[in-house]
Amino acid sequence: MRRRQFLTGIAGITACGLSLPAFARRAPLKVGIVGGGIVGASIALHLAEAGADVVLFEKTAPASGATRNSFAWLNAFVADRHYQALRLRSLAAYHALDVPLGLGIIWGGYLNWARDAAEAQIVRANAAQLDGTRFPARMLSAAEFAALDSAIEPGPIAAALFSSIDGHLDPVWATERFLRRARQHGAHTVYPCELQGLRFHQGRLTTALTSTGEIPLERLVVAAGVDTPRILAMAGFELQLRHAPGFLMHSMSLPALTNRICDGPGGVEFKQMADGTLVGGDSPEPPDLPVHAAIRERAMDFPDEALRAWHGTRVLDKIKAFLPGAQAVALDHVTLGFRPMPTDALPIVGAVPGATDVYVAVTHSGVTLAPILGDYVRREVLGEQKVDALTPYRPGRFMAVLRKS
Repeated sequence: MRRRQFLTGIAGITACGLSLPAFARRAPLKVGIVGGGIVGASIALHLAEAGADVVLFEKTAPASGATRNSFAWLNAFVADRHYQALRLRSLAAYHALDVPLGLGIIWGGYLNWARDAAEAQIVRANAAQLDGTRFPARMLSAAEFAALDSAIEPGPIAAALFSSIDGHLDPVWATERFLRRARQHGAHTVYPCELQGLRFHQGRLTTALTSTGEIPLERLVVAAGVDTPRILAMAGFELQLRHAPGFLMHSMSLPALTNRICDGPGGVEFKQMADGTLVGGDSPEPPDLPVHAAIRERAMDFPDEALRAWHGTRVLDKIKAFLPGAQAVALDHVTLGFRPMPTDALPIVGAVPGATDVYVAVTHSGVTLAPILGDYVRREVLGEQKVDALTPYRPGRFMAVLRKS
């Protein structure tokens, strides 16, 4: 499916989802955003464009946490139909923003294949997730697979699918582009700057207490990834996220071979970035082995460089088995990141119970959802409308509320 066809087909899903507000507030609302990842950057952009007085403060540097370590696959592969519709709207939003912001998204689609009967069942189940949508996955024969991407040598194929609407991007670059446009509309970014406390008066937020001083605020949006529970506790709300480490191999650069997201046998996933580097992994989390015990328990780096290099070489060798043109490429580095994973795997978006001037936006699929969350959060924080599409994702479903002093 061509990009223009995708835009035409999905227009009905998101016709009003990208419009700017019809009016501007006379006295700009002072909104703070905690977290300089891709979700916080998108929210900053949308609020600043709408006329809010935005300050984004980040503990270390923009895109330095989960965003930097994301595989950054833009997709709608979830079984939950409501959540899937939200992801489809966000893909449409990316198409609208891609060229104007210079995001450089590679809309190459997604290839998923299996060599044996057990894995073939998983491939077919993946394809079934898109059944009934406007963009169903297409099952491929071996010949169709070869015609679609001749750079990949998949080996024997028991089942294969292609999803044409998927894409991938450089999440650090995209975050920088969101922040650049936000600053053009008057937003301020402050880092390194750690939020250390919140001050309320008669139940209303007045001030953020940070490592660089006090910042007067009327609203606060918490998009701080794995640091979200610590910050919400300052507003009297207790939230737990699941510890979710994940590592990725990054190769040196090589000539362009494929523009697909590739998901092959043995769980190996890989993509080629615009700069020619390969990025990939073969497990959603470190295997449950003694050498990984500490990483599986808490946020930390690899215990030694030998383990880091072993994982990188191991994954790169798996990728080379499917990508003959990459035989000579060397390992560059391995990243280890920690994903903000809600305990029910669904986004958490909305005003915080008991502290309605504090708003939270935390989700595992932050890269996929960033543009639509930026749009929807803007509408709600500025009081334009309550977005019904966010109803299943409210933080109130985790009602462990602390007493706020």
